[in-house]
Amino acid sequence: MRLIAFLTRMLPATFLLAAPFVSAGQTPSATQPLDDPLESLSARATRGEEDEDRLDALAHFSAGRVLQQRQQFKQALRQYERALRLDDAAGPALRDLVPLAFAAGRNDEGLRYLVKYAEQSTIEPELLEQAADYIAESGDWKGAIRLDERALAETKKGKPSPQQVLLNLQLGRLYALTEQDGEAAAALKHVMEALEDPDKFGLDAKQRKNLLGDGGANYGLMGTVFLEAKRVEDATAAFEKFDSITPDHAMLALNMARCQLAAGKPQAALEELQKCLAAKTPAPTIAPYELLAKTLAELKQSDQLLPRLEEMRKAQPKNIMLAYFLGQQYFDAGKFDKAQELLEEVQSQKPTVQSYRRLAEVYRHTGQTDKLLELLGQMIEKGGSLAPLGSDGKEMAADGKLVDSLVETAQTKYGGAADADYDSLKAAALIAGQAKRWDDAEKLFNLAIKARTKASSELLLAWGLGLFLDEKYDRAAAVFQRGIDDKNLADENASLYFYLAGALEMQGKTDEALAAAKTAAGKDQKNANMASRPAWILYHAKRYDDATKAYEAIIEKFDDDFATDGARDLVREARSALSNLCVIRHDVPPAVEWLQQVLDEFPDDPGANNDLGYLWADENQHLHRAYRMIRLAVAAEPDNYAYRDSLGWVLHRLGRDGEALVQLQKAVEPDKAEGEVLDHLGEVYAKLGQSGEAEVAWKRSAEAYKKAGEEGKMKAIEKKMTKAE
Repeated sequence: MRLIAFLTRMLPATFLLAAPFVSAGQTPSATQPLDDPLESLSARATRGEEDEDRLDALAHFSAGRVLQQRQQFKQALRQYERALRLDDAAGPALRDLVPLAFAAGRNDEGLRYLVKYAEQSTIEPELLEQAADYIAESGDWKGAIRLDERALAETKKGKPSPQQVLLNLQLGRLYALTEQDGEAAAALKHVMEALEDPDKFGLDAKQRKNLLGDGGANYGLMGTVFLEAKRVEDATAAFEKFDSITPDHAMLALNMARCQLAAGKPQAALEELQKCLAAKTPAPTIAPYELLAKTLAELKQSDQLLPRLEEMRKAQPKNIMLAYFLGQQYFDAGKFDKAQELLEEVQSQKPTVQSYRRLAEVYRHTGQTDKLLELLGQMIEKGGSLAPLGSDGKEMAADGKLVDSLVETAQTKYGGAADADYDSLKAAALIAGQAKRWDDAEKLFNLAIKARTKASSELLLAWGLGLFLDEKYDRAAAVFQRGIDDKNLADENASLYFYLAGALEMQGKTDEALAAAKTAAGKDQKNANMASRPAWILYHAKRYDDATKAYEAIIEKFDDDFATDGARDLVREARSALSNLCVIRHDVPPAVEWLQQVLDEFPDDPGANNDLGYLWADENQHLHRAYRMIRLAVAAEPDNYAYRDSLGWVLHRLGRDGEALVQLQKAVEPDKAEGEVLDHLGEVYAKLGQSGEAEVAWKRSAEAYKKAGEEGKMKAIEKKMTKAE
């Protein structure tokens, strides 16, 4: 792994040597390997919540050190993680936590904390870079940015170096990926300056070549980023540098046209663009034609676009990109015959997702159902689904006349169910299913199965899942059972059992559902999702004692599994479920502990932060800590009404009722007016002296509880209203 050297160098002496217990306020001697102990607090007559948190953090840290000395590394790691959550300035805990996590093979967990560690402690820039690369490869671009920024700050403490230039290049790319145009341009400007003055940064010939990229491609990147940041002069210079390394007169003219248009000079842009369009070798994209459309629009000459494109088409009849763009323009102008001719040409030579969608729209608008179904079949053949249609697929399914025609055409033209008919039959079946025309879909799926028996499992799953999502649970179960009963699918039916279990449970057939779920788990014992199904069924059926045992068994089986795909998410979900089960039993301490364990591994998990923060707020405990946690959840998912409710409730507990009202009003939406949220809103109105508004909120709360069948809670609200009167 790329982080091997990183891990080795990060291991502190405390991981290799036993360190004596250090009590609060005690200073380690020179012979002790314990570095940077947490500072103790001075004794105070009255301690605030933050002081208590720091003391608790110190206790967890000390416990972690003792457990680490005893080589109980898993338990030690948990103690360090809790110390950090209680006091984010607990640097020593971080310095032990990160290498301990990696040494235990918990790499993702270690990386999550490394981001926090890097912001508070001094680490060698090389190690930060390695970690940033690893995080970036996993898709966490923001986390990688934070590490690279820290690394750059460390390198700037010394003289200019190649490492600074490389870090700016990495940051420029990451900023661009996260649409931080200004920051990306600033970082890449440093790279450009270093390439112009390599001696200043100690760049040798090889390093400079690497920074340039293949054929100077990084100058092209710089130019594009500078344009996005509206730094036209820098963009122009970068594009010219790119052309000096890899000459391409057409590409240079296109880039200069982009710069001129960005500078507000559309006429100059048109002149440059004409050089590009007149080149003997056409551009391999539609970018020049898109830019032409923008430029003519700026010049108030959009009416010239089609004539210009048509003239170019005569001169370049084999230019497939031009054919596609002109086809688009014909479509937008309602000239479907001309659009069809060009788009069919594109499809025959270089089909793309866009050309599929556009040609499908042409066939749809012109009523050519035969050709539309054939095209949809080609889409199935290429990718296995109709997902590339995007929103167009939903529009087709919503068009009743079109669905009628597609179903009739499929049955008439492909009713013989030969193998060659399979793709078009599947396409028609999927459209019928999306339209919720399940009787028609059944006929078409059966024809598709007849056409290609070896695809039965795939078709039955698609069919059954469509029915399940439409809440046709009995029909979905029958489809899944059909696959299970087919002896030819014996090796593929773990998934069929899995989904059958869900369909049966939604019909209230819990015992049958459990049997199916256990069969699925037995057939695919390494699949985390399969393992979770029995527990979910028990939870859904409100067999809470059995559900608790099932979720505990999941944790016992997968808690130390950091290799199986999905295992960590499964364990996280199991702990969250166990916390909910404890809340149902009104047993708060273990509910808190389960959520603490989720946060040990996933410190920024929005759901766990919200749930634990709310539990504490409801119990009137650790309010400042709860407030911080709930704010983290809201920042991650600002549109989550449940998180807004939690934030409002903790603000109310803190006595900040004006702020609480704002959050609770956001939480109470017409289609999400849950009884508990409305009750909270009523409480805050009452506290603010707005008795009329409080009564309205409580009435709505009682109605919501009644609708949900929670009679006890409804009566509690009614009692509260009577008391308020």
